[in-house]
Amino acid sequence: MPRKPPPSLKTQRSQGGRRFGNVSLPELPASALYSHPSLGRLWKKVHLAHSPFLKRSSIRNLYTHPAKTLRHLLRNQPYHWIALGCADGMKEALLLKKLHPPDCLLAADTNLNLARQAALRLPARKKICRKIDLTHELPASFSTALQRVPSNPNSKTRYLPLLITLFGVLPNLSPLPLLQRISRFLRPRDFLLFSANLAPGSRGRAGTLRILPQYDNLPTRRWLAGALSRLRPKWKDGSIAFGVFPDPLQPSLSRIEARWMVNKKPTHILFSSRRPTARQVEAWLKASGLSRVERWMDPRGEEAVWLVTRKA
Repeated sequence: MPRKPPPSLKTQRSQGGRRFGNVSLPELPASALYSHPSLGRLWKKVHLAHSPFLKRSSIRNLYTHPAKTLRHLLRNQPYHWIALGCADGMKEALLLKKLHPPDCLLAADTNLNLARQAALRLPARKKICRKIDLTHELPASFSTALQRVPSNPNSKTRYLPLLITLFGVLPNLSPLPLLQRISRFLRPRDFLLFSANLAPGSRGRAGTLRILPQYDNLPTRRWLAGALSRLRPKWKDGSIAFGVFPDPLQPSLSRIEARWMVNKKPTHILFSSRRPTARQVEAWLKASGLSRVERWMDPRGEEAVWLVTRKA
C-alpha cells in the first residue's frame, strides 16, 4: 500500500448529491472492504481519524446507557452474546464494563483478525470467533451457533437468553432484510441491541449532506484504494467521488456513496452508507416484527442505539 494514493485516486470534488441519470451501477460488496488484514488496518486508521465515537463523549455514552436496562432484563442470570460485525470490539467493551460477563461470546466479523481482537478484549467464560459476510443469508453453521451456543454445563437452563449486538453495521447493508434475518433467530427472552448512524433532523438528504465530511477525507480514500488494489480483474483508471444519493431500494432513504469515475462518468459504487432518519428506523422495526424496548439518541441526532426484541 503506497503512503499516499496514486494520482488517479487523488481527491475529486464531491458531487454533493448530483445524480448521474437513472443508471443502475454495480456495487462492490461491503465485505470486500474488510476481507483482508491490511484493509482492517486501513479501516482502523479511518476510525481513529474521523469517527464521532472517538471524538465525542455523547456518542460513546450511547453504548453504556443500555447497561442499566439490560441488567434489569437479564437479572444477573447467565446469557450468550453474539457480537455481529464487532470489528475490534471497542463499542462492545464499553457496554460489557457495566454488565456481568456472558457465559459464551461469539465474535463475528467479515475480518477474522478484527474478530479475534474483539474476543481478546471482551471477557467471557467461553469465546468463539467466526468470519461472516452479513451481505448474504447467514450460513447454516452460524445459524446453529446463534441458536445452540454451548452453555455452562452447571446451568439448569439449556437455552440461555441471547443478546445480539450489531454496532456500526446497519448503514453499510440493506437494513430491512438484515433485521428480518436476525429477527428470525430471536426467542421471547432474547434481545437485539443495534446502532444506526442517522441523518440529523427530519429532512434526510439535508442532514446527510451535513455529515458528508466524515466520509470524504484522505484516510477513507486510502482505505478504498486499498480495496481497489486487491480487486481482480482490475478496473479502468479513474477517480473517487463522494456524494449523497437516494437508496436504490428505498428512494426516501439517503445514503452516502463513493463512486468510481471513469472519464467523469460513474462505473461502480465502491462504498455506501445509509443515513436514515429515526422515523425510518422505527418503520424497519415494525416491518421486521421487532418491538422496541428502549432507544438512546445522541443530542445532535447523528447516532442512536435501539434495544429491541421479537414481537410475541
